[in-house]
Amino acid sequence: MYEYKLIMEQYITAGLIGSLVTIVIQAIINAISERVKHKRELRSLVFQRKLEVVEKAMSWYQETLDMYYMLQTALKEYDKDCNPITVQKIQVACMKSNKLFQETESRLNSIYLYYDFSDIEKKYHGRESMDCINKLFTLVAEIGHKIATVEPSEFAEQLCVALHEQRVKASHMLADAIDNQVFIIAEIGQKLRTEYKEYLK
Repeated sequence: MYEYKLIMEQYITAGLIGSLVTIVIQAIINAISERVKHKRELRSLVFQRKLEVVEKAMSWYQETLDMYYMLQTALKEYDKDCNPITVQKIQVACMKSNKLFQETESRLNSIYLYYDFSDIEKKYHGRESMDCINKLFTLVAEIGHKIATVEPSEFAEQLCVALHEQRVKASHMLADAIDNQVFIIAEIGQKLRTEYKEYLK
C-alpha cells in the first residue's frame, strides 16, 4: 500500500511538473510570438511614418528642382537686352523659391529624424554652395539697385552699361552655382528611392 501511495505521488508530481513545464513553455512561446508581433507592428508603423515623411520631402525636393531649373534657364538667358520675358521668369522663380523656403520647416524637418544626408552635403559642399548662391543673389540685387539709382550725367549711360554687364555676369555665375544644390537634391532623392525599394523586397 505504501508503495502504491509512493507511486501515485510520483505520478501526480510528474503530472504536475509536466503540466507546469507545458505552461512555462507555452508562456515562453507566447512571449516570443508577442515580441515578434510587436517588432513587426513597430516596423510597420515606422515604415508608414517614414513613408509619409519621405512623400512630403520628395514633393518639396521635386518642386525645388523645378524652381532651380526654371531659375537657371532664366539666368542663363539673361543678357544685355534685358528681355522682359526672362525677367518675368526670374521673378516667378524667385517667388516660388520664397514660397518653398517658407515651407521648408513643415515639409522637410521630419526627414532628418530618419535620415542623415551629411555625407551628400559634404560631397557637394552644401553650406558653402548656399552661401555662394546667397552672396550672388545679393550681388545681383545690389547691382540692380545701383542701376536704378544712377544719377543722370554725361557718364550715366556708360555706367549703366558697365553695371548691367556686371549683373549679367553675376547672373550667369549664379546659374552655375545652383548646380551644386541640384546635385544635392537629386542625390538625396535617389537615396530615398533606393531605400524604399530595398524595404519593399
